[in-house]
Amino acid sequence: MSRSIIISIWLVLLASCDKMDISPVQSESFIKFYNTFPVFTGSDVKEIPGKGYVILGTVTSITEGNLICLIRTDLYGNSVDSARYYGGQFDQEACRIEVLSDKGFAILGKTVDENNKKAAYFIRTDSVGNVLFESIISGTYDIVPKNMKVNSSGSFFLVGYGLSTRGGAALNKDIWLYALNQQGQALWPQRYLGLPFDDEGNDLALLPDGRMVITGSTYNSQNVKHAFIMRTGTLGLGGSLFSLDSPVNEEATCIQSIDENTFILGGTTHTSTSTSNIMMKKVIYTSTGVQFEFDKKYGDGTDAGVSLILDENNLRMLATTSSTGINTTISLITTDLEGNGAVYSEIGEGTQLSASSFQKTTDTGFIIAGTNKHSENDQSMALIKLKPNATLW
Repeated sequence: MSRSIIISIWLVLLASCDKMDISPVQSESFIKFYNTFPVFTGSDVKEIPGKGYVILGTVTSITEGNLICLIRTDLYGNSVDSARYYGGQFDQEACRIEVLSDKGFAILGKTVDENNKKAAYFIRTDSVGNVLFESIISGTYDIVPKNMKVNSSGSFFLVGYGLSTRGGAALNKDIWLYALNQQGQALWPQRYLGLPFDDEGNDLALLPDGRMVITGSTYNSQNVKHAFIMRTGTLGLGGSLFSLDSPVNEEATCIQSIDENTFILGGTTHTSTSTSNIMMKKVIYTSTGVQFEFDKKYGDGTDAGVSLILDENNLRMLATTSSTGINTTISLITTDLEGNGAVYSEIGEGTQLSASSFQKTTDTGFIIAGTNKHSENDQSMALIKLKPNATLW
């Protein structure tokens, strides 16, 4: 495998943590760490156009357990006010954040309910992170949320998995799907979808006509994990789950739509118990089901796909790559729309950086959220801004 762009930034990482006297050109690229608590793991980042970024992560408090943490920054990654924390009664964990049309934020997290069952935690805030309303979304059994999307009318669509006995089956994992309006009221009851074996929803795409397309992982009777795609109706019902069978374990973590029938899935394929590669699949709905347009693998056997962007004439796949010893790096892979001509950018050679999410910015660069692990008891949220050529330089 040829990696045509290699970025070694260990010294840059060390120098950038507290650097405040930066020039405007450094808004194009920087690396920042955030340590409001000794353990602060990164989950998500979104751009606040014209102002900077909002980052979301999980901190570990000795007295209060895990809390969700929100930090707003300027265009250079410097905090613009105090961090905001959410939760406290039970352990919480950050998942995703969205910037809304009124400049407020929607936050999806994980928590436990008063009966000690796993549950989804939804928070709606104003533009500085003050809570407008919040809700713990429980089920009969555990619910584990994974992702959230917002449609053009401001409604929220949540996906993950929940334990259920749907159809009289033994207790197992089903895809969990839920929708809320702008006021936090349910648009329809919680949906549990999938096959008779374990199914987990990891991401969803919203189509212009209101339908949803879900991806994640499903297991067969031999306990082999496969990626899947499922297109539902506007109320989260209907449609069939199509297992994208493979001879090895695979999981889709993200999805992008080309049109209402054509989708790119990204994730990880496990070529053995100790090796894995980044996976991208192009899948097309036909009159008889679904078919592959391509099924590509990338990396050198130590990679896990995290997030995917459809970027004009390119696909951009974010991943975490294991290297020597306990070290990890963040990888950004760029291909054409058919998955060909892969160009690799590696960020953090010789570190323990891992990726969680990324977004294309209005200056056509990229902003990445992740975690830098210093030791078992010391981790920082990392914010990395790349130039349009997907490099720091």
